[in-house]
Amino acid sequence: MESMSISGLVAAYAAGADACEKAVAGLTAEQLRARPVAGKWSTLEALCHISDTEQFFADRMKRTLAMDRPLLLGAAGSIYPVPIKYQERDVREELDLIKLTRAQMVRILRLQPPEAWERTAIHSEVGLMTLRQLLQHSVKHMALHLAAIADKRAAMSI
Repeated sequence: MESMSISGLVAAYAAGADACEKAVAGLTAEQLRARPVAGKWSTLEALCHISDTEQFFADRMKRTLAMDRPLLLGAAGSIYPVPIKYQERDVREELDLIKLTRAQMVRILRLQPPEAWERTAIHSEVGLMTLRQLLQHSVKHMALHLAAIADKRAAMSI
């Protein structure tokens, strides 16, 4: 992914919303909430995590574009499922939020001049990051969780 062109990276990012849609297509409410892999989140919890982190990633990229070396705080996403009620959230709403967030960011990212991709921010856990690295992280993050959703489907023989 590090060798991917900016346009290829933005295209991979843009494809993420459809990939989420496909990952959960046809699952019942029961299947979405099941935990077929011991010690792991349900599919709905994984999707809610993706949805929540999409908002974090979008904010980080916007602040990196707008501010001079902003401080980006770590999200601690693993603590969210219970207090933010992931198992009670609506799958359609989460998918729509992912789609809208990514569509807005794709529009913003496609408008950036080449030098914008080297703008930097300071992440509280990782350190100095460029806009390009933030986008790569977002793409990789979603891929990781979509693979976990595929594992859950396989464990349920779906």
